[in-house]
Amino acid sequence: MTQVRCGQENWLSCASCPCKKQTTGCAIVSEPWRDDFPALADGMVYLDSAATTLKPQPVIDAVRWFLEGGTAAVHRAVHAKSVAATDRFEATREALARWFGADTDEVVFSRGATEAINLVRRGLPSLGHVAVTVMEHHSNFVPWMDVPRCDRISVDTDGNVNEQELKESLAAGAQLVAVTHQSNVLGAVTDLRMISELVQKQNAALLVDAAQSASHDPPQLHDLKLDFIACSAHKMLGPSGAGALIVDRKWYPKMRPSLLGGHMVEQVHLDGWTMQSPPHSFEAGTPAIESVIGWGAAVNYLQQLGPDAIADRLATLTDYLLQRLGAIPGLNLVGPVSGRRGPLAAFHLEGMEATAVARIVSQRDQICVRSGYHCAQPLHEHLSMAPTVRASLQLYNNEQDIDRFCSVLDSVAKIACM
Repeated sequence: MTQVRCGQENWLSCASCPCKKQTTGCAIVSEPWRDDFPALADGMVYLDSAATTLKPQPVIDAVRWFLEGGTAAVHRAVHAKSVAATDRFEATREALARWFGADTDEVVFSRGATEAINLVRRGLPSLGHVAVTVMEHHSNFVPWMDVPRCDRISVDTDGNVNEQELKESLAAGAQLVAVTHQSNVLGAVTDLRMISELVQKQNAALLVDAAQSASHDPPQLHDLKLDFIACSAHKMLGPSGAGALIVDRKWYPKMRPSLLGGHMVEQVHLDGWTMQSPPHSFEAGTPAIESVIGWGAAVNYLQQLGPDAIADRLATLTDYLLQRLGAIPGLNLVGPVSGRRGPLAAFHLEGMEATAVARIVSQRDQICVRSGYHCAQPLHEHLSMAPTVRASLQLYNNEQDIDRFCSVLDSVAKIACM
């Protein structure tokens, strides 16, 4: 699809360009961002972005800046290198706050979304009753299983949360609801506003796992009246090893740090110690500095393209992917096939195990997809569903990627049906 840079909007299809022209006022460029991703240079088709994303050149450059010449501890010294590293480190905090509609002091760095969720679980040890949906990633399911009462809220085959069960759980005293914003298997997008309203009526807390949606549909902390948002850098075009917990600051007095040590303390004496103010009180030890700095470059990159433009592009690609997959004989999609959904498609191919399909498309045409339970075994168990093949998209994909994948898949399907 040809993309345009319009004076009124960021990247759009020519058909939807407000000025309705392809000449005056528009510089036509064909998928300009693909050139920013050096990993694509070998000709592979990468359809595994729900697992981890490729990194654009600005992110690589930011990490290289730190490793090659900018190496220094942050928040530790007054020399020039430390000040420069600290400035870039904190600039990432500011960028994330803007991205998620929060304030800078509401961004707590972690080592990933998994640790961010555990910061809440360990930070609120008195929790006695929580509710989670059965479609959660293991990272937002396992941490809550040792709470004295953990209600498992069911979903239907399209990933719609059972509203009645959630209401009953909240009425019975659930203190916190943990829910994914987008299922990494079904592609379903959770109605956060509806859930937030239910949670508020019962004065409970709402934690959102935004790992899958953060790059193109970041939930807004204050607009949606959320309490906690967990996210990871590596699923937002950033490096691995960094994540964040976005926290409504009203929770800080109620939470206790789960890690103790350097940086999170203000003073330490022979007979005691005092903590720094949040968010630093939750950031013990030396962080993954280069990863956080690289993450800042990733967020800036996404911001320049614009989340709405990215979401529109991914919606177009997802529709095309579903259309192509739906035409393959013996292929059965899971999750919603219409309406709002995330940029992925999971499916079964009759007569073939998921792992075999993923291996064949990789060997035949350098196509990267995921197979298995996708760290969501409770969902598969709930829906009595076998392991699936999953193709997931990002802004660096195009229709040609989908065509290559479906061409190989179609030939595999014909063999499987013989």
